[in-house]
Amino acid sequence: MIRETIGFLMLSLVAVIALTIWLSVRKRRAAQEKLIAPPLAATTQGDLETFYVSTVFEAAPLDRIWAHGFAMRGRAALSVGSDGVSVHRTGERSFLIPAKAITGIDAATATIDKGVERGGLSMIHWSLGDTKVASHFRFTNPDVRKEFENKVSQLIGAQVG
Repeated sequence: MIRETIGFLMLSLVAVIALTIWLSVRKRRAAQEKLIAPPLAATTQGDLETFYVSTVFEAAPLDRIWAHGFAMRGRAALSVGSDGVSVHRTGERSFLIPAKAITGIDAATATIDKGVERGGLSMIHWSLGDTKVASHFRFTNPDVRKEFENKVSQLIGAQVG
């Protein structure tokens, strides 16, 4: 009987911890959605295959943005046009990084929960309303990554880095 009681208490503890985490994330998302403007919808279908890794606050690079569906990472297709960078995510809300909102493009080695080889992530610095953010993308093909970075550099009239 003692063993079953201890097992029940341990399972209950796991359930309480999971519920606490879920409520915490939900509360953080709601707070962020009050402060951060929603992104624009993507305008064109993506042709550059990549992985969307994260979007973080530029001033706090270890603080993930949970608002408006930015939290989940996964497969994505990007397209760069005159209006900006369209990010089409598989199974998540797609969004547009407007050209006028992009302040720079850079290479990064790590973000929230992803570390890769030196310069293995492409990071776009941009403004989401009044909030400065950085979105990270992971390309499996270095040639596609260079093509993407060159297109964004031409779009904003600046060099990578």
